[in-house]
Amino acid sequence: MRATRFGLPLTDREVQILQAFSDGASYGQIAADLFLAKPSVRNYASSAMKKLGASNQSHAVRIAFSQGLLRTMPAVDLPVPWVQVLELVAAGRTNKEISEALERSEHTVVAQIGAARKRLGARDRAHAAALAVALQLVRVDVTPEVRAESHAA
Repeated sequence: MRATRFGLPLTDREVQILQAFSDGASYGQIAADLFLAKPSVRNYASSAMKKLGASNQSHAVRIAFSQGLLRTMPAVDLPVPWVQVLELVAAGRTNKEISEALERSEHTVVAQIGAARKRLGARDRAHAAALAVALQLVRVDVTPEVRAESHAA
């Protein structure tokens, strides 16, 4: 058992489930891997979130990482073209928009996203982009766009 910031210890099972979430596993995958029923996984996850004072699953994983309750993510090295593609995925671009921006065929973009997903162990393109951001392979500008007409008065 590992103590949380509120002094309530996480059980080994709760830590396993949070680690699986951080690896991108779904409730169903975790249930199958740990030989549990899906409702049991949800109960463990809910218990861990309450003990950590987290508002949701992602928040619980972030808190657990910050407290050293979960192992860190392994270093991953991706080729520059894959990183370029993931930056645009993280920015919300479609495959067609990415192919136009990078002057690559859409087929190449899809293949590069697939290869990056496989290397990162991601379940889909959004998860691959999120992992790339979390691993600091990709930087995302989160500055809100301000429209010119909103300042005209």
